[in-house]
Amino acid sequence: MSYAALVFDNQHRTHQFSLILFGTMARLARWDRAGVIFSEAFDYVKDPTHIARFLWRYVRMTPEQQGHDTTATKVPPKSKDHDLVLERAKNPLMIGGHKVGEHARHEFAKSTKDARWFWKLKVFDGKKAREFLVGRPHFIAYGLAGRGTKGFVAIDCNDPEGPLVYLKDVWRVVHPELRREGDILAHLRGGPGDTPVPDIPTLICHGDVGDQITRSKEIWKEQNLDASDDQCPPKTHRHYRLVMKEVGLPISEFRNGCELVYLILRAIRAHKGAYEKGVLHRDISAGNVLISIVETVSPQGEYSMSRAVLLADWELSKFVNDEDSGPRQPGRTGTWQFASAAALSDLSKEIDVADEMESFFHLLLYLSIRYLPHNIYDVGRFMEQYFDGHSLNANFEYHGGFTKYNMMFVGAICYPDTHLRFLARRPPPMPKLPAPSAAPASSKKGKVTKDPGNSHRINKIFGTMLTWLSARYRLNKERLASSQGSQPEPTSSREPAESAIWKSLDDSQKAQMFDIIASILPASMKRSRPAEESSSEEAYHGWDAHRIHPDERKKLEELAAKLSCHNEVLRLFAVLLHQRPAPGEADWDPDDKVPDQLLPDYRTGDERSTYRSTLRTSQVPSGGAEVRSDGEPQRKKLCTDSLRSNDRPTRKSEVRN
Repeated sequence: MSYAALVFDNQHRTHQFSLILFGTMARLARWDRAGVIFSEAFDYVKDPTHIARFLWRYVRMTPEQQGHDTTATKVPPKSKDHDLVLERAKNPLMIGGHKVGEHARHEFAKSTKDARWFWKLKVFDGKKAREFLVGRPHFIAYGLAGRGTKGFVAIDCNDPEGPLVYLKDVWRVVHPELRREGDILAHLRGGPGDTPVPDIPTLICHGDVGDQITRSKEIWKEQNLDASDDQCPPKTHRHYRLVMKEVGLPISEFRNGCELVYLILRAIRAHKGAYEKGVLHRDISAGNVLISIVETVSPQGEYSMSRAVLLADWELSKFVNDEDSGPRQPGRTGTWQFASAAALSDLSKEIDVADEMESFFHLLLYLSIRYLPHNIYDVGRFMEQYFDGHSLNANFEYHGGFTKYNMMFVGAICYPDTHLRFLARRPPPMPKLPAPSAAPASSKKGKVTKDPGNSHRINKIFGTMLTWLSARYRLNKERLASSQGSQPEPTSSREPAESAIWKSLDDSQKAQMFDIIASILPASMKRSRPAEESSSEEAYHGWDAHRIHPDERKKLEELAAKLSCHNEVLRLFAVLLHQRPAPGEADWDPDDKVPDQLLPDYRTGDERSTYRSTLRTSQVPSGGAEVRSDGEPQRKKLCTDSLRSNDRPTRKSEVRN
């Protein structure tokens, strides 16, 4: 499978064939983005005709039949297109005497460096085809089955000297209720006279790539005639390309904490605008919230540049007014690390605004814990337990981890010895790195003391939202317990039940046990027999722990409702950015961003790498690994598949609702 995945990752393919040998046995396999179809194992030594027939037919196939994407053609060396690619990678775009789009040019130059081939890709927008020149992918969703997303910084052949654009190549899931991403962007932009949703990608063109579609599901159904669509594991995928005007930067390239809060605020505003037009994004993540560079040159030749946000990747979004609001496909929607704890705990849950606001909370925490000063040194372990944590239920289905859920329920991000607190000033350095065989240094060394003037302003956002989240999860817990049915209310008239273990004791053992229990219990709880203890209210309080007092419930409902209101969350962010700090409180520091505190050599369960992951880059010992330019940790994969891209975490699932 690894070899097949590498072929898809490094070539433009619709499908591929494999001849798999193991000893004297062999199988023939056909791979596409939906899965693999393989033959029965056969002994090619005793009967070589199967292999001979396969190879004879394969070499006589057309490139398209062999699985090559014929809408992607190689650019011949020393051709006009080849020279154009090299020229655009080397020379900046000049408008009014100013360099513009340098961030896009740098990414394009990276994609052309050491590229074996340049490619010309066709995008079918209606009846016409547009062509774009690309190098290596700027982004790859590594893996075999799935959407196989690739992103390219591209030259538009219709405007070869104009701005570079972004081309997305994906195998979208085919389903009657799933809309194409380009259609969703067009809806959000609106027509003439409509107010477009701010801070979303600008659509240039899009379309399905010919009749390129996966066949694994079709063949599986031929072999399983009595099975329904829901029982069929493979999905049907269709090749699709989308071209957008903006080339974004990873959100991890924010300049400081103040800008990070501002960018997240704008992303929430874009989410609100889309929701008001009937669309819920449902995949908030570090890979889908980007920094947009907005450059303008006035007629007088004056250059200006600002940094905005880009809420991208709308392929998993859903219209909220769809008649059938139930799940469209099995599985979860979105990115595991940023999904709400409620969504990770319930496969059937419909994603709502509150879930999305929680995802923005997790995104802000994810970036802050890596790039802002704080008082937790064990960054690697925290990231693993909070963002990658998982558990299995009785049906062997993956659910969210205990850490994220419990912290949302409690309303605090805490360790046994401290609560997470972001700092206006960097904490003291860690002790000297111990030898590999040595135990981790005491947590008392380098411990951050309480200093009100060293509290980062971003703590107010986390503290307030945690209060709202805790209220939501406490109410959800009560509703869940009520729906599942709690134990019957204890009453004084209930007859004590004598347990089997009590019946197994002889009289002397019963007397001895009763004397010990009677000496421990208060007089008000003593009974003539220990078995009667089952009738006491104290014995049942655990079953009623989910119950909330009516007076408290009203307050909790008011707090939880704030998560379902974009304006409440936006107001929280806006007030923090607008208000001056209180006396003795630290103001925003333009230099509060620190190098990535999650080093790339972190490995799950490795005490030494866990300890090292807490060091700043300047503290990495000689010969230690440096932080990668794209800021992506090389953590051990748990239940997710790695994407290995510019700060884009793992996507857990394909499509659900």
